[in-house]
Amino acid sequence: MLKTLGSICKINRNQKKLLQKYVTSIKKYQNNVNLIGRSTFSNIWVRHIIDSMQIFYYLPKENKNKLLIDVGTGAGFPGIVLAIMGRKDILLCEKSYKKAIFLKEVTKECFIDIKIYNCKIEEILKKNVAVIVSRAYASVKKLILSVYHLISSETTLVIHKGKKYMDEIEEAKKIFIFSVKKFKSITSNEGVILKIENIKKK
Repeated sequence: MLKTLGSICKINRNQKKLLQKYVTSIKKYQNNVNLIGRSTFSNIWVRHIIDSMQIFYYLPKENKNKLLIDVGTGAGFPGIVLAIMGRKDILLCEKSYKKAIFLKEVTKECFIDIKIYNCKIEEILKKNVAVIVSRAYASVKKLILSVYHLISSETTLVIHKGKKYMDEIEEAKKIFIFSVKKFKSITSNEGVILKIENIKKK
């Protein structure tokens, strides 16, 4: 699988090694922390690593004075993968203490300088959030409600969604006004990546 990564995303040899180290760490800690679903374990590279990598090119350009927040990052998807790919503006938010401990350990092992907050997203109070990513946190409506206190006119959401994404968009539009772009997932026939901007309450 490592040989195919370069054709999907532009990563160098060192980044490939770090991704391999990251996967090894997940396998090592899995029994104690239950980081990923058991059904996805045998296909971790496609279901988690490549799935996280694919959003890299949909993200707004990095701004040293702004943050990218990964909401409910769990085992570090997509935040740690994006950091390995070169993003330096990432803050991981994870309410599970055990998963937060894992995140701290794996970022040390992979030499990643990244902020980790062990709390609910509602407890983070920042005014400089440029990007919010989320892979398996909540519906579009619930996600926006959870992060609305972080959103400014310049904030972009880039989120993974499944086949019911249109229902989620319609539900969210009952409360919020926003623009949305859809990109087909490369890891799931039914999956999409949504890029949501210009978010306001009605």
